[in-house]
Amino acid sequence: MWKSIKIFLKLLKKSYQSWEKNGAYAKSATIAYYALFSLPSLLIIVVSIAGYFFGREAVQGRLTGEISEFIGEDTANAVETMIENAALSQDSTLALIFGLSMLIFGATGVFFQLKIAMNNIWNVAAKKTNFMRLVLDRVISLGMVFVLGLLLLIAMVISALLKMIAGEVENFFPDITGFMVNIANYGLSFIIITTLFAAIFKLLPDIKIRIRTTYVGAGLTAVLFLLGESAISFYFGQSSPGSVYGGASSVVLILLWVYFTCLILFFGAEFTVQYALLRKEKVVPNRFGEPAIYQEMEKLEQRKMELKDEKHILDRLKSHLDLDEKETSDSDKAQS
Repeated sequence: MWKSIKIFLKLLKKSYQSWEKNGAYAKSATIAYYALFSLPSLLIIVVSIAGYFFGREAVQGRLTGEISEFIGEDTANAVETMIENAALSQDSTLALIFGLSMLIFGATGVFFQLKIAMNNIWNVAAKKTNFMRLVLDRVISLGMVFVLGLLLLIAMVISALLKMIAGEVENFFPDITGFMVNIANYGLSFIIITTLFAAIFKLLPDIKIRIRTTYVGAGLTAVLFLLGESAISFYFGQSSPGSVYGGASSVVLILLWVYFTCLILFFGAEFTVQYALLRKEKVVPNRFGEPAIYQEMEKLEQRKMELKDEKHILDRLKSHLDLDEKETSDSDKAQS
């Protein structure tokens, strides 16, 4: 047992070192910025998917309630306003098609950036992008949006079943019903969040990796996320970091929320890398990716050619300067 704990702590240490080395803070800030613009489109698609079965207002209310508990009622109201303002116009078919296209493009933007960050963590890079590859990346990103909607739908179905079962059990065990429902909800949250993170680790990077390996990293990420959720919620409640920004406080809190979530996500990805190395698992680029060093070598070759051109220009300038100096010297001698 102690050996397993020692190995786990060693994995955590290596993960943290790689996490810092790969610039997790800068990546998280970048994705938080993209997420701010993708959030309305992302939420309206997710709400529409789950709302098809449960009703749009019910799903939107559930989502707003969860956000309210986490980062405050004002921010939850701001998110609800985002969803309402992002609703598609039904005035004309052309407007609907254009609006839907922009909605999909906006919703997939944050996952597109996540893909780049995940590739960097695994030291792979996407091959030179053509139009079909760009479309495929957007399709994969859209698939992640649908996964979010599906998970929200599953969460609502199971939550409704738990409440129904709790109502029946309460007649026999009134004292423990609430406690058991809370435990079941935490277990449900853990399973859903783990599945989401495993999907991100499996589908976004341009690598071939076993789903079992991604679930190990996703499990740790889910634990850190749930712990971090409580810590961040407490921090937001006690210090109100967005209050100094006045009317923009809701936007700042959303940025901070996404920023901290990305920090946890990237640490989980680094842990997955270290775990795969420990297990000596063969992780290779898929047909759309290649080792990042190939592109680095190509850049070095291009830079080498640029330096040769620059040296040629400098040599020509130097020869002109030497010629001018010689002519000036000859002129001075002739005058003397």
